[in-house]
Amino acid sequence: MFSPRQLSARALRQAAGSWTALAVPRASVAGHGVREFGRHPKHDPKPSPIDRQLPTVKEMTADILKTPKRKEWIRQPFPHSKLDSVEEHKEKRAVYLYQRSLPAPIVEEVLQGCHTRLSPEATVRRWWFVDANNKVVGNLATQLVKVLMGKHKPIFEPSKVMGDFVVVINAEKVHLTGRKKDQNVYRYHTGWPGGLVETSHKQMIATKPIEVLRRAVAGMLPKNLLRKERLKLLRIFAGPEHPHHAEQPLPMPNFLNTPSPWVVKTYVPPFVRPPFVQDEFGNAWPELTDNHGVKYTKEEVELMISQGTTVYDKAWEEANLDGLIKPPPKKK
Repeated sequence: MFSPRQLSARALRQAAGSWTALAVPRASVAGHGVREFGRHPKHDPKPSPIDRQLPTVKEMTADILKTPKRKEWIRQPFPHSKLDSVEEHKEKRAVYLYQRSLPAPIVEEVLQGCHTRLSPEATVRRWWFVDANNKVVGNLATQLVKVLMGKHKPIFEPSKVMGDFVVVINAEKVHLTGRKKDQNVYRYHTGWPGGLVETSHKQMIATKPIEVLRRAVAGMLPKNLLRKERLKLLRIFAGPEHPHHAEQPLPMPNFLNTPSPWVVKTYVPPFVRPPFVQDEFGNAWPELTDNHGVKYTKEEVELMISQGTTVYDKAWEEANLDGLIKPPPKKK
């Protein structure tokens, strides 16, 4: 038997459950985090990161005057106050996690090779936009790697993260050539004996479509400590929506086939061979003309060369002082 106190508590719980079931449908309550009856808010479906309004990088770095270090940028531990409400705490945490996912901003940097100090205007990270619908994974990854490493900039430094942000949508619609859809296998090891996990391409596209393009880009980046930071510049989304509209990304041009706007090609005139015969002033001698200004035809000149003249023979004697040059044979 139950005590009166237990019965009253049980009756209240049953009444509360019946009231929530009749008054408020579950679908309408699922989107709200605060309620008086029903299931606990921690069991509600989490909001999609695409629906969350994220602050722009420009707003987050407005008060920064010098390039912060890694620990200064992510501000560990998580900054919060005990006086904050639950909503304020969640909002700060969302901004904090978004800030952790970004590499440290380049505000003031000095290039290692030429010791050139860069201004904030020269080191700003631009935002590019790419639609991966029906694009080959390898060709798209080569373009993304060049932008992530910053090789499309004249300030490229291999020891620093100089790249730009790239937003890629429709990653689930990428294309593979040949029989790679049936042959590609993605592997990783758990670290335990017999822990080799193999996933086919079709299964990866169905479960984790983002990983296909991310692994292709990660395999082309240099294998060093900067690869993790460079991959933070890449924002891949499986569908057509993304939460970075506030950054106003521009369509990414094909930097592999686009000449650099900072390199100005100078015009080099074609090489013209100077004339073999010149007068005393360096001017070209007119063709088929002697030193008296008499002009001959081509047939007359060929006939004079074949028969030989005193002027022609004398010229050979003057030029052939050592007897090393033999004049052409005379035609009979």
